[in-house]
Formats: sequence, structure tokens, C-alpha cells
Amino acid sequence: MEEVFKSGSLVMSSSPVTDLAQAVRWGELPTNRTLAVAAVLLLVLALPDLLRLAPGLLYSFDRTRGSAELEHSLGAARTRNLVALTFILPFCLMLDRYALLRPRFWSLIPPQWSAPAALGLMVAFLLVRALCYALFRPRRLGSEESATLRHLPYNYFILTAVLTLLTAGVCAVAHVPDDVVRTILYWETGLLWGFTLVRSAQFLDGKGFGFTTFLYLCGLEIVPAALLVAVVLLF
Repeated sequence: MEEVFKSGSLVMSSSPVTDLAQAVRWGELPTNRTLAVAAVLLLVLALPDLLRLAPGLLYSFDRTRGSAELEHSLGAARTRNLVALTFILPFCLMLDRYALLRPRFWSLIPPQWSAPAALGLMVAFLLVRALCYALFRPRRLGSEESATLRHLPYNYFILTAVLTLLTAGVCAVAHVPDDVVRTILYWETGLLWGFTLVRSAQFLDGKGFGFTTFLYLCGLEIVPAALLVAVVLLF
């Protein structure tokens, strides 16, 4: 009998699965736990507003004039801005959990401050975009049209956040490897950002800007995004 038990061999890996271990480590950090609870509470509070906005958001996705009609309603526009602000925290937590943004200097940041750093990077991006809008926005547009152009990406950010968070949740339940999830999230975010550019270009072109549409897009949307990509790739 002793010989039978001695002949056994271990076929399971002696080390934990990398993705599972990473998920456990990320979720065990007190900072991440606190931010995750805050994100869930914010999403629960924003859910009724999101459901009320859903028809307008989907219409803006389907038609260029949908964003203008949403902006025309001051109450809906205010609610949309608040919902977009609410989604920043959960979206940044998702970015950090799946390491979608990892500049080289990130190795200098302690793990417990990685998620707050991702949030800080998002805030910096929004500040750069606001600065670019102040410098390059078309002067020929009226106040409501300018607000439509400025806030148009908010509509698609909400849709992007909802889609990517649902994707991340489904993949987590299905135990999809992190590298596969990361690729899916990159594609979803990139496609919806590209769609934002298309709708912004269509809006400007509809106002008679013609060739200058591309120049305005470069100043308003492409420059901030290019700076973010440069930080990730070069630093």
C-alpha cells in the first residue's frame, strides 16, 4: 500500500493562477475596497437617472442631432453631466484592475495608490481637454451649439463606461483570462472613441465648417488623447 501512494504525482500547478491571484491581490487592498464600495454606491444612486437618460443617449448614438436635442433640454443635459461624472470612478477602477493604462513610471507608485493614480490621470486628461476646448473651440457657434460640441463626448463616455463595466463583470464571472479581457476592453473603448470623433465631425460639418472640421477635431479631441497616449508610451 505504501508503494501505491508513493507512486503518485502532482499534475496541478503548485503556484496560483496568475489572473486569479492578481484579482485577489487587487481586491484585498484597503484603498481599492473603499473606492469600489464608493463606486457601487454612486452607480446605485445614478441608476434612476441613467434609465431616464437611456432613450436620449441611444438616440444620440443613432443620430447626430440626438446630442443637440439632449443638450437643448437643460434638465436632461444637467443630469447627463452628473451621470458622466458618476461613471468616472468605476471606469477608472476598471482601468486599474485590468491595467489598461500602465506608463513606465507606474512601477514607482505603491499598489495601494494605483487606483487613485488612475483617477488622477483621468482628471488630468479632462483638464487638458477643457484647456484645449478653451483655446480651440469654434467661435462661430452659439452658446448651445458650443455646449453640444463640448459635451457630446460625455454621451459616448457613459455608453462606453456601461459597456466596458458590463463586459468586465461578465468576464469576471466567466473567469476569462485578464489578457483576453484587456484586449476586449481596448477594442470597445477604441471603437466608441472613434465613433465620438465621427459624430463630432458630423456635427461640425453640419454647421458648415467643411475642411476646418478636421482642424477643430485635432485641437478639441485628438490632441488630449494623443497626449494621454504619449504619457503611457513614453513615460
